Amino acid sequence: MPLKGAPNKETAPILGRKIYPLSREKLAESCSYNARSFHRITGRLAMTIDLANTRPNATVARFGNSHGYRIDGDLAHLNAEILCDESALNGQEWALQLWANDQFKIAELALGLLQPNGSGLLSLSGTTALLAPAGDGEYTLALTLVSGSRGLFDTLEDRAAFVQTVSFVQPRLLGEVSAEFSGDEISLQIETIENPRAADNLSGTLALEVWSLDTPYAGGDWCGQPLASVVLGSLDGQNSWCNCSYISHAAPLPAEGYLTLMLREWTPAGYVTRDYRALEESVIEPVKPVAAETEQPLVKPKKAPAKAEAKAQPIAKPAAPTEAVATKPAPAEPVAAKPVEAKTTTVSVNKASAAELSAVKGLSDTVAKAIIAARPYATLDELVKAKGMGPKLLAKVRGALAL
Repeated sequence: MPLKGAPNKETAPILGRKIYPLSREKLAESCSYNARSFHRITGRLAMTIDLANTRPNATVARFGNSHGYRIDGDLAHLNAEILCDESALNGQEWALQLWANDQFKIAELALGLLQPNGSGLLSLSGTTALLAPAGDGEYTLALTLVSGSRGLFDTLEDRAAFVQTVSFVQPRLLGEVSAEFSGDEISLQIETIENPRAADNLSGTLALEVWSLDTPYAGGDWCGQPLASVVLGSLDGQNSWCNCSYISHAAPLPAEGYLTLMLREWTPAGYVTRDYRALEESVIEPVKPVAAETEQPLVKPKKAPAKAEAKAQPIAKPAAPTEAVATKPAPAEPVAAKPVEAKTTTVSVNKASAAELSAVKGLSDTVAKAIIAARPYATLDELVKAKGMGPKLLAKVRGALAL
């Protein structure tokens, strides 16, 4: 029966909102459906979203009457009924993908081979890792059905864009953020780091990372060079750290790049970026290292002590021209200059990354990882509790380490 001004009672909740019946005759029309009210579409089948009108003419499979997603923390639950031409199944691999703004692939559920059952209708569902884009923007999600081989899904079979926008609640940076480089150190000033999740939702280990990127960062994948990192720890939900100040060892600044500060969180899938800020271009100017200054002459001739000047003058013979004394002085005797104190760089055993620790002469990658695993340390003497770190090795590298 057609609906008259109200949805059919046989609606079902999917993803927090209702779906309404869609007739088989209207199925093709729904591919470009955008503005019509749901109550104008009638029949037996149900659709939650507008299907894409770019479906291939000779499609092997497409979405059926039910498909959707559910997000639970760092997990995405995907489900779909798939209508397929079983005679055209010839060994393709299949997957469901969830996209944000058609720009970020945030979940992929591999389905393997579709197994014919004689009906041409398959109901598939599963759970996979969710990689939400960094930042606190709102996104339009789309579910796609793709096929391919050997894990490469290069054929779009069907696409469905969800009308309701979503945002991801995750740790974030608030207020002013700045960075200053000085030699081989970076100083980070952050007004607030916040965990807006529920009060009982403790974050994973948070870390700050500074990168020089090849292109401006937009919240997804990136390519660039890491410059510095600081491990912060976990933060309770509905809590924040305010007026944060951190100093960390930094790699040399490249001549070009987009300096970006990332707030990252440890998850079962590893560290993922939760928020980010582009740093001011002015801080990317490399600071001259101390070694470059020492290459300049320590003593200039015009400032040489009088004693040295007197000693430098040759004893002229009567027949020698006096101009030779003024134009070609003999080499000055070296004058003791005040030594330039070399800056001692130490690596924090509580905050440094494995790469920074293994850069210390005498520490292998294995010992560096063991040091990180045994954190925290109240004194350097406690380092002996890390596997592979004995008293002799500690005595050797102690001068390069700090808490």
